[in-house]
Parts: sequence; C-alpha cells; structure tokens
Amino acid sequence: MFRVNALLRREGLRGSSPGASDATAFLTIYILLTCALPSNLVISSLGSIGRPSNLFALAGFGWWVLHQFTRVTPTTTRRHPLRVALTVFLLVALASYAFAMLRGLPDTEASPADAGLLRLAGWAGVLLVAVDGLRTRENVRSVIRCVAVVGGLTAALGLLQSATGSSLIDWIRIPGLSLSSELANIDSRGGFIRAAGMAVHPLEYGVVLSTSLPLAITLALTESGKRRNLWWMPVGLIAVAAMLSVSRAALICMTAAFIVLLFVWPKAIRRSAIMLVALLVAIIYVASPGMLGTLFGLFTVGTNDPSISSRTNGYSTAFGMISQHLFMGRGFGTFLPAYVIVDNQYLGLLVELGIAGLAAFLGLIAAGAYCASRARRMAGDDSLRQTSQAMLASIVAAGIAYGFFDALSFPMAAGLMFVLLGTAGALYRIAPEG
Repeated sequence: MFRVNALLRREGLRGSSPGASDATAFLTIYILLTCALPSNLVISSLGSIGRPSNLFALAGFGWWVLHQFTRVTPTTTRRHPLRVALTVFLLVALASYAFAMLRGLPDTEASPADAGLLRLAGWAGVLLVAVDGLRTRENVRSVIRCVAVVGGLTAALGLLQSATGSSLIDWIRIPGLSLSSELANIDSRGGFIRAAGMAVHPLEYGVVLSTSLPLAITLALTESGKRRNLWWMPVGLIAVAAMLSVSRAALICMTAAFIVLLFVWPKAIRRSAIMLVALLVAIIYVASPGMLGTLFGLFTVGTNDPSISSRTNGYSTAFGMISQHLFMGRGFGTFLPAYVIVDNQYLGLLVELGIAGLAAFLGLIAAGAYCASRARRMAGDDSLRQTSQAMLASIVAAGIAYGFFDALSFPMAAGLMFVLLGTAGALYRIAPEG
C-alpha cells in the first residue's frame, strides 16, 4: 500500500509533514481494518494470522525495522519507557517460545505458538510506529479522532442490531477473504438483546466502546471550529450503546475511565458530567423498562451467573498448568480454548508466559499509563493536558477489561490497546516540546 522508497524519502516516521504523516495514515488504516471489518474475515490459507489487520500490522513492523536500518538521524539519547517495556515483553515471549520448542509441542499447539509470535510482532509494529511516527499533537489528535469516529459508528451499528434483533453484517463478503467462524453478533441477557457490532463477541464490543469513550469526550471538550458540537454525537452514541451492551466489564471500565477523567476537569465540567450521567440513566429507565434492574443484577447475582461460574470452574485447571511451567510458561498462544476457558487475560498470560511474562505485560501497561500521566504533568496547555488524561483513562479502562476476558484473542480489543499505548508514548515525547 505504501511505497517504501517514498516513505524513506519523506521520512514519515520523523513527522516532516504534520497532520498528514505516513505514520498517521498507517494507524488510521490499521484502526479501520481492525474495527470496520467483521472480525471473522480472513485469508483462509493463513489461518488466524490471515486477518487483514494482522497482515497490515506486520507490514508496519517491517517498515519500522527497515527505517531503523536506513535512517540517517541519530537515535534519541533519552530512553523511552514504552520501548524498554516492549523490548522486555518481546524478549520474554521469545524465550518462552524457544523453551516451548526445545521442550516439544504437540501439533495442536505448535501452529498457534507460531501465529502468536507473529501477532506479537504485528502489535509491536503498531506501537512502535505510533511512538516514533506521531511527531506532533495534530498527528495524535488525528489518531484520536479516528478512534472516536470508529467508536461512534460501532456504537450506531450495535444500537441498530439491538433494535432490529439482526446481525446486519452477514451479507458482507470481500473477494479473497473467507469466514473463519460465525460471529456471536446477537446474544441476550436478562431478556435484552446484546449487540456486538463488528466484534467477535458482545463483551469485546462493550469494552471497545468504553475504552474509546474518554477520547471521544475529550475531543468534544477541546475541539475548536464551527463543527465542534458534532463531536458530541459519537459521545452520545458510545455512552448509550455501552450502557445497553448489558456487559459487566463495559460498565466497570466506563466507570473507571470516568473517575480518571474527573481529576482534570474543572468543577463546572464535573457538575455537568454528573448531571449528564444522571440524565442518561433516567432516559434508559424510561426508554427501556427493566434495563437498570438487569444492569444492577449483573453485580448482585454472584456465582449463580453462568458467565461467572464458567470462569471460576476453569481456574483449577489453569493453575495446574501454571505449576508445570511457573517462570516462563508454555509459550504464547498455546493455552487453547479446547483445554479450558478462564476469560481472564492475566491468568492466561500466567499460563502461557509464566510469572516473567505476566510481569512484563503488566510493566508494558504501566509504562503506557506512566507516559500518559507524565505527558499530562508536562503539558503546557489545557488541551494537551486533557488529551493526555483521556489517554490515561482509556489505558486504565482497557487494563481493567483484560481481567474479564482473554482480550489478546480478540482482534479489536488487542489492536486498540496497542494503538492506545503507542499514542501515549507519542504524547510522552510531544508534551515537553509544547
């Protein structure tokens, strides 16, 4: 899609053309491939790695590596927290893969282990292109606008699915791509339809909405120009759709993100935000009788909820696997759903990458949160300060969500996390420059 020679001449990763850099275009296309295509469309001969977003991410990793070998400018002497954290995580994953291959893997695990390593390389490419390629605040805002627009469109699709009780995307077919599985687009809980948009599952859909909401809110608050008020449209769509997703994880993530945002909002905005939340709850109460009771029941049903019992029932099996390979794990991608489903990415990483891998991944998320927090403290104006805090809120929400499902197996949830981390890394570098 991009001609390598042209990229190197224009030095897109250095951001010589603010607002139209190649890195911004790359991330925009990646977000669209991840969120605007049904997640079950793949190149069948390539298996799970054959999603267009995966292949595009791998191309981004290759682009970044090629740029490192051909650039003529020296690297910065300042160590970037995200680069360090990502390097540690990838080294642990490679070591775990090597140990798994030396130990010997059954055929059913060998191919997923290879695919897992390729997925990690792709996500690393997305993060690194964002960290090094987004050189100005306008580059960052372009990516955030894309996330907000895609979040709003995803929410609109989900609301239509809920209203019609139909998937609405079954007709989508793209030459060269085939269906890898059926999407669970329409589900139900408490008598209410749970939509999934383009996501694999309603839970992923709700989590993607709740993590994109802080960015949409901040855009609406900080954008200027005649069309500023239009940015409240995705905010409203995302907020309503996330509430109606009937997802425990989505509600917790949305609440956590809202609390993080409150810390930088002036008192007037805080009061208005609380009033708007109360108004939203009232509208849902009137428009959808019984919804609030269902949402409240998500947190009071306890272990009687099948979605909770199915998670906890598999814990003993998971911990048994952990004890066999405590430090380095079994290898990323080898903890197959056929064994047991725990719906907890952190527990899954403990099985696949051991204590070292879990610590490295937590360090990666912590590094992203630190970059966003540090950028907020170094920001020279309120707009950049709010943007950095919104990025922190989204990372916190996504990090919490990873405790509710095996998020790295879901393309939208995984891809969005690495976009957020990379953009936080870009803010960390941009903020001191004003």
